[in-house]
Formats: sequence, C-alpha cells, structure tokens
Amino acid sequence: MENIIWFDKEGDITKWESQCLPIGNGFLGASMFGGVRRERIVLNEKSLWAGGPCKNRPDYRGGNKRERYKYVAEVQKLLAEGDYENAVKQLPELTGDGDFGAYQLLCDAVLEFEIPDGEPSDYIRKLDLDKSLYSCEFTLGGARYSREAFASYPDKVIAFKFSCSEKMSFTLKLDKTHPSKIFAEGNSLVYNGAVEDNGMRFDARFTVVTDGKLDISDCITVRDFSETVIYFTAATDYEMKYPNYRNGIAPEAVTAHIAKSAAAIGWADLYQAHYSDYSAMYGRAEFSLDNADDLPADKLLEAYRNGERAAMNRMETLYFQYGRYLLISSSREGALPANLQGVWNESNCPPWCCDYHINVNLQMNYWGAYNTNIAETAQPLIDFLDSLREPGRVTAAEYYNIVSDEKHPENGWTAHTQCSPFGWTAPGWDFYWGWSTAAVAWLMQNIWEYYEFTGDKQTLREKIFPIMRESARFYTQWLRYDEKQDRLVSTPTYSPEHGPVTVGNTYEQSLIEQLFIDFLAASSELSEEGELQVKVREMLPKLKPYHVGKTGLLKEWFEEDEPDFDRSQIQQNHRHLSHLMGLYPGKRITSALPEVMNAAIMSMNDRGDESTGWARAHRLNLWARTGDGERAYRLLRGLLGDCTFENLWDFHPPFQIDGNFGGSAGIAEMLLQSHEGVIRILPSIPSEWKSGAFKGLCARGGFVVDAEWENGAVTALSVLAKNGGECSVTYPTNDSVTSARLKLKAGETAKII
Repeated sequence: MENIIWFDKEGDITKWESQCLPIGNGFLGASMFGGVRRERIVLNEKSLWAGGPCKNRPDYRGGNKRERYKYVAEVQKLLAEGDYENAVKQLPELTGDGDFGAYQLLCDAVLEFEIPDGEPSDYIRKLDLDKSLYSCEFTLGGARYSREAFASYPDKVIAFKFSCSEKMSFTLKLDKTHPSKIFAEGNSLVYNGAVEDNGMRFDARFTVVTDGKLDISDCITVRDFSETVIYFTAATDYEMKYPNYRNGIAPEAVTAHIAKSAAAIGWADLYQAHYSDYSAMYGRAEFSLDNADDLPADKLLEAYRNGERAAMNRMETLYFQYGRYLLISSSREGALPANLQGVWNESNCPPWCCDYHINVNLQMNYWGAYNTNIAETAQPLIDFLDSLREPGRVTAAEYYNIVSDEKHPENGWTAHTQCSPFGWTAPGWDFYWGWSTAAVAWLMQNIWEYYEFTGDKQTLREKIFPIMRESARFYTQWLRYDEKQDRLVSTPTYSPEHGPVTVGNTYEQSLIEQLFIDFLAASSELSEEGELQVKVREMLPKLKPYHVGKTGLLKEWFEEDEPDFDRSQIQQNHRHLSHLMGLYPGKRITSALPEVMNAAIMSMNDRGDESTGWARAHRLNLWARTGDGERAYRLLRGLLGDCTFENLWDFHPPFQIDGNFGGSAGIAEMLLQSHEGVIRILPSIPSEWKSGAFKGLCARGGFVVDAEWENGAVTALSVLAKNGGECSVTYPTNDSVTSARLKLKAGETAKII
C-alpha cells in the first residue's frame, strides 16, 4: 500500500500546526493547506534567525558571562559541605545572558484564485511520502484543477505547479514579510531584505513560467493560463562559522543562479532528479502490517483512537514512514540540522525559539537516522557540533576554568540546554532549565553511532573523533572526587527538568560514562592511544552512575535516600526520565545487569506513561529496550492517539517534531535491536502485530535486515553485510528463539529463512 497522508477537504489556513502538509529539502520548507479559492503557503529558510553577532551587538559572546567558574567553585564547595541553602543562593550566577534570538518565518505566500462559485467535487489533497510530492486536485464548474509541489535537494528549489483543464487566473502576494524590497526582475518576483534584529540579509525569488499572461510588480498575477510553474528559492548570508556567522556573499547572487537554472531545467526533469535523490534514501526501508485500511488522515486518526484494527495497522506503518520523510526533508548535508520543528515554522516568535534543545530534543531528532537506514541525514548534526567547539571553548573557560590556548588549543568544549546557529553554548538564563553540563556527552552518542551503524572510518577519523576527543578531554578535567560518595562526580548537577540541585546525579554520571566507553571504542578503531586514553580508562570505573534506592527504584539523585533530601521539587509523573539514559539511548543498562534493569523498569512504572508527545516517544523506546512489546505498544498507542495532530505532526503541545522522529525510531526498535552485540529480530513485538514485514532496517556493524513473520514467528529473514564481517542473529520461530551465526563478505547477503 502506498504511504500517503490525504484529506478529502481543504485545510483551515489559520491552523498551521494541525492542518498543513509540509515539504522540504533540508534548507527550505513549505507547508500548504489545499485552499480552493485562497491558499496560504508558509515558507521557510532554515538559517534565517534573529540574534547573534551584529552591529547592535558588537560584544556578542554567545551568552557567556565572564569568570563564572569562581561561582561554580563556590557552589561545589557549599554542596560538598552540605550547605544546600547557600549553594542555591549562588545559582543565579551560573546562568547565561544576552539576546538568544529565534528561528524566523521567511514569509507567507497567499494565492487568490479566480475560479467559479460553488462547491468542488472529487476533492483530494495529499502528501505522497513515497514520491515526496504534494498535490491538491478537485473538480469545479466542469473543470479539473490540479496543484502540485516538491522540494528538491539537488537543485535547492521548491517547485509549484498550477494547472487546469480550462483557462484560469490567480494572484500571489507576500504576507508577514521582514523589512524588504519586493519587486519584479524579468519573470521573477524578488523579495530582498534583512532581519530587523540582526541585519541578516536574505533574498527569495519566485520565478514564473506560464502559458498565460504574466504581470509582476509587487505581486504576481497570471491570467488565462492552463499551466503555470513557480520556482521558489531563498538564501541568506549566514555561514556556520565562528565568530561572525556571515559569509559576505550577496544572497541575491545565489538565488538568481538557482532560479535561472531551475527554470531552464523545467518541472519534469527537476522532479526526476528530486525523486531519484529522495527515493535512494527513503526507499531503503519499509514496514507493513496486514489488513491496513486507507482513510483520510482525520478519519484515520479518529478510527485509530476508536481502536479499529485495520486503521491502527495503517496508522502505525504510515507514522513510521512519515518520521523518515520528515527527517530527510529537514536535515540534509550542507544545511543546519533539524530544529524543534524540523525546517517548518509560521512565526517570528516560535515556541522555545524553535531552537536546538540538547537535553533530549536534538538528540531525539536523530534517533531514527541509523536504524531506519537514512544515516546521511545525521551529517548536519555532525557539522553543527563541530561548529560549536570554538564558542564552546569560551563557555568551558568562563564557567569551568578549562582554558584552551596556544599550548592546549583543543583543551575542551561544552554547551548547555539551549543552542543556536550563532554559537550560543552558555547556560540558559535560568539555572533550573538552563544548566546541563552533560548535554554534550549525550550528543556524542548520536555521532558515535553514525560510525557504529555505517562503518565509515573516514568520517570517524576526520570529523567525529576530533569532536569526541575534545569533549572527553573536557570531562576528564571537570570531574572531581567526592569523598562522601566515593566516586568521581560532576557537580553541581540538575536532572532535566525537575528535582533539587545535587552532586553527581544519574543523568550526568551515566552520560559521561557512556562517552568514555564510546571514546575508548573510537580510539581503538583508529588505533589512537595516548595520555588522554590512559586517563579516561583510569577514570571510567570511578564514575559508578547506577544505584538502587531503598524503594527498589533506580536512583535519579545519589542523595535521595538521605533523610534531609529535598523532595519538594520532584514531580511524580515528570515528562523527563533523565536517569534512564543508560537504558535508552545508551547501552549500559541491559540484560547483563539484571538488578539495574529491574530497578529501571520499576522507575518507569513509577513515573507513568501519560506525558507529552516527545516524552511518550522516549518511553516507547525505553520499554522497547526492556523487551516488553505490550508496554511499548501501549506507549505507541498513546503517542499516536493522544499526541498527534490530524496532519500527523506530533504535539508537545504545541507542535514539536521530535515526537515524530522518536516515534519512528521506537517502532524500528520494537522490530530490531543490536545494542547488546546481537541482532535481535522482533525483540519487542506486540500481540497486535501478529503478521507483518519490514525491510532495510539497520543493525550496528553495517548489517541491513529484511524480515517477514506470521503469528509472531519469522517466516523469511535475510541479512546484507554492507562492510562484511561476522554477526549473530536471533529470531522467534514457533514456540522458540532460533540463533544463527554469519560471516559475510562486503556486499554479501545471507538468506537465513
């Protein structure tokens, strides 16, 4: 069955986050509603941001206050002495300051169509995930109207086509614009200006090719046409390079070339190049369940909530592919990584600035990049983290007294909860959400797994390892021995985003431990050995992150069994499960540690299932790792039934795309796992998925797996070794689990069943 999100009625143009259908190419985004007489197209260019260095902020320092390490040391001293009251009084000194900025809407394009009165018939608007193509069609007054759009990564353009079986006319005007000039240039409407806050220059153009009469002034009017194509492109003068973040290139020079080239190539050939590029990634993986029903998305969601089995099968497979579609559409090499809304945004004041939150959200965006076989989408994340190293050294110096100089040029970098494209690596302006010393350690898992899944040693050596090495170097200098806890600790720590400030919480200890393990593994792969590796190896066993409390739960705070522990700030059903990072996405809490695993399961039961969209996606992945398919499926049902808009975007609320990405990754985690050194097929399969199939899911080591099953037993199974090597595979058969050991050459496929 084709993977299509479709509606049989036009969307409400005032309800962007629930009604629009999105397309994107990593750089540009557009979202549409399928309006019959009036259409709104929300347009985005991902680097268009307020904030950062500019004439109005000549002293911009990425939020870093000076010499905060003095206050950090004082807080550490007071916490070690048990003087919690005075330690808390110092916390406002451990914050960042300045204008953070926000992701900006480029503009709205509003189209007014001159078409007959009356109600349309045979209306359908759809987003074809398999083809990466948006379309809207209807019949009115005896004529058939068609509108299509796609976003091309190869040609850096979004193309819109309007056609009709009879002659028609429309006007396109720009709305919600920044300070700018809007004018005609040949057959193009040019929108050229700068963001008021920081002077970031931008240029966007709409180049028109039509068989009708074209008039362009400060808007576009096309009359009496059968077919019109508009090629849209946009660019800014942003550059991901510290400290200025400007490339000095006039954006109009970039867009003029792209638009001219696109118009010369034409719709058909542009789409073919787009489809070839997109399908080469998207087409690698599939997930299907029997007896899936095909309904308009709003009716599908309603049927899903009502527990109709065919609709549930359809919704779950469609949601899996939608997460992959969204990641391909919002994260491509050369662009910034996917932000809190991917690449789509309708506001100049979006929720949480539509930024890069790194205490779960940015990490979750890329959980599905590897196991769902679209590893290329993680390249922007790797590049972005590399760009944060220089400003992150300023934060390391000012807040941790870890200084990089000529003698030690890469002595350590860090960042906290909230990052921007302008190198904001300082803590946030409130300690209780803005301080997160181990957030970067968490991000190192994302980029190390790029190598684990792909085996791309060149990218490991040239890009990933230098980032990990400098991060590991930072933490070796930051950790200190705590006599009371008898271990090396990070201090002060705050478990996102609740509880008291403590010493060595599980969140930070576990993430630093995983980084040290992964750093040593990366060093081994590259045959790197030196003082840093020796130091990391010596410190690793002294972190001791996991402790089971008196209640049997896994401790989130080391001190929580103590009688004077402050419980007033703990929320019983809090959305974050920060102390369980070692279970997922980490790899430390496994069946090899049954006591810790049991404590983690008890902790998840204690915290509960109901939460925000992204938090349910996290819980889904956590339960999948335990092997409890029924509980994982309950979380999936909650995510899709309670936290999904009609257009299948996740809501926090409001819309936040990490839930989509985390949900897609979680479905893959239910179908295949490889974190324990064994490829497990259907490790967390629920009884509702009695029969089905998947293809193209990835395991660590560069193995790609296809499988089919009936009544929970695998009936077909094959493994492709992209890089060659050995692997063990386990899979359920009738009333048992069967194992196979494979040794394959690069490119060889083994058909097990």
